[in-house]
Amino acid sequence: MADIMQSFKANDNVTLKYIDTGVSGAKEDLDKPWLILIHGFTGSSAVWQRNIPAFSREYRVIVPDLRGHGASEKCKHGYHVMRLAMDLRELVLHLQSTEGTEKKEWKAIGGSLGCSILWAYASLFTTTPFTHTIFVDQCPLQDTEPSSGWTHEFHNRGMNNPLALSSLQTTLSLSPETAHRGTIAACLSYRSHPLPTDMISKKAFQEDEDFFLIEAMKGDAWWYGKLMADHTSLDWRDAIRATFGANSGSKTKVLVLASSRSGCFPAAGPMKVVELVNEGLPENEQKASGVVVSWGGHWMYWENPEKFDNLCLDFLAGKEAKDE
Repeated sequence: MADIMQSFKANDNVTLKYIDTGVSGAKEDLDKPWLILIHGFTGSSAVWQRNIPAFSREYRVIVPDLRGHGASEKCKHGYHVMRLAMDLRELVLHLQSTEGTEKKEWKAIGGSLGCSILWAYASLFTTTPFTHTIFVDQCPLQDTEPSSGWTHEFHNRGMNNPLALSSLQTTLSLSPETAHRGTIAACLSYRSHPLPTDMISKKAFQEDEDFFLIEAMKGDAWWYGKLMADHTSLDWRDAIRATFGANSGSKTKVLVLASSRSGCFPAAGPMKVVELVNEGLPENEQKASGVVVSWGGHWMYWENPEKFDNLCLDFLAGKEAKDE
């Protein structure tokens, strides 16, 4: 994908890189509707490499490297989800300026931190221009909050309190590889929730770990720690109601994908987003649906790209998303 990696400068002069499958020059690619894929914490655009071929048959696929990640600039500031949402806004506007008079549909898929970026975007700029959004395995609050009933049934399995955050930041400082290997172990279902039926060879096991470790090591460990401090404390529950829900005026359709084998979240956590969007809506007007899968974990799009792609493409095409 290196030959279609593009770049632009954000309003704070930080250079951000992104894949654009439309730059090949073929008119049929340029005319397709937009689909943006937003990776998660310590990832990069490369984590979507197994999904881009299927998606690009129907869409002009845009895949950014978040600031501080991948090939994008490693600045010492901007480690806040709201800043990442502003980067997304600037990227959308940058690409919209190339459209001409005929405006095309925009759709988005966010994985983990990518979901929070989309929730922040909606809080700042509404859900426009996205007609469909897919949120992959992210609950609306990572921390625990017993006073509101937000306990182990919903919050992040490990990163859910100040002590856990401090421990991660310390490990990132002293041994970033150790921290990243822990993340990898939690995000692949055959590592976090192994089954006798898992058919993972030693070679594939090592290749997966090597790939995700290389991508994670492209970023600065201190910066990652600051970003996680912001990400894990943010409570999006009321914001999701306000920006996607019954009284929001938003027409954006929502699909939530969670996993029964995620090492990051119990499935009930991400599925709460479906409730928040549909709250107060008649059954025939509900805008959100959810699917809990067992064939992949937090990084389900990597573990079983064919099933993931089919689920997403059905939903994006206006069909019911079913796990088959």
